[in-house]
Amino acid sequence: MDINRLHEITKPIIDLSEEDIYLLSSCSFAKNLKKGSPILKQGELCRSLYFVENGFLRTYYDRDGTVINMNFTFEGRFTTDIKSFRNRKPTEANIEAGEDTLVWVFDLSRLSGKYPQGSKVPTFIRRLAIGLLLSSEEHNELIRLQTPTERYRYIETNQPALLQRVSLSHIASYLGVARETLSRIRGKQE
Repeated sequence: MDINRLHEITKPIIDLSEEDIYLLSSCSFAKNLKKGSPILKQGELCRSLYFVENGFLRTYYDRDGTVINMNFTFEGRFTTDIKSFRNRKPTEANIEAGEDTLVWVFDLSRLSGKYPQGSKVPTFIRRLAIGLLLSSEEHNELIRLQTPTERYRYIETNQPALLQRVSLSHIASYLGVARETLSRIRGKQE
């Protein structure tokens, strides 16, 4: 990844030194994914952070053929499976391209033990993980505390890209409702 671009995407999380930027850059590579192509499959060990340059990634669980969408990561955002990454155990989730997508993969296993003294890379990783956890908690609260109509209105206001780029079936799963329920909610709003 271009050093200037990497500095641009990490700066909102923490201002990294030039040495840290080069260190992160050394473990990154670009990956072009076609729609539906996985970047992480259930049963694999997650060792990477994923930054979406173009397109979007969908994180979901497959429970005996029932797909449960948990997250959509659009341009300019990071994602990973924190549980697998932290616990070093195979993931239960799948992460795949929701459309043709360019992803920067930061394979952090390449860095193990290579942080120079004073490096802020571990702090960057922790802050990023906390941000992802807070986002997940926000979604959990939405599902637990809001009605289906309130959930949909929240998405309209706070995540309009979902409604423009993600299929109704995936949105319904993300909101924890049947597709028919989502269609009724949308019909009432028009």
